[in-house]
Amino acid sequence: MIQIVIANIIDFIASMVQIYSGTVKEKGKILVLQIVQLGMQTVSMVLLGAIPGAISNVLSCVRNYLCYKNIFTWPIKIVLIVLSLILTVPFNNQGLLGYLPFAVCTIYVLFMDIKDPIKFKVLVTLTFVPWIFYFFIIKSYTGAFFAATTVVTNVWTLVQMIRGEKKE
Repeated sequence: MIQIVIANIIDFIASMVQIYSGTVKEKGKILVLQIVQLGMQTVSMVLLGAIPGAISNVLSCVRNYLCYKNIFTWPIKIVLIVLSLILTVPFNNQGLLGYLPFAVCTIYVLFMDIKDPIKFKVLVTLTFVPWIFYFFIIKSYTGAFFAATTVVTNVWTLVQMIRGEKKE
């Protein structure tokens, strides 16, 4: 029980970073904030026994760093996807649920080099939705609540971005 409480406190702090990232419009800043958030959530997931989610988060930190440095090429994407699968299969302790982080992160990796900021914000928003359910199932209640809040924040920012683009 104490592990669940500690994990939720850590995830609460990570969620504050996550929510803030939903208000940011620049891709580089979003990626850096996600690295911080994912690092904290990795610790939370390990405490909750969600090893596939933790693996996904560590690889997502590497992915975001490479993307931030503009060295995220297709060969690197393929290596990260294959590495994610290779690590997920033997360490999956969650059955079918354990493949959700792999699937979501694969989609994100495939499309994260989108140049259009509106399309990128759509990608970020849609790939947060499955995490709501994952967090809830692993008992990261703060993670689930704030992932949902982040989706709402991202949608609000997306609407603002679209309105701003129409005014120009």
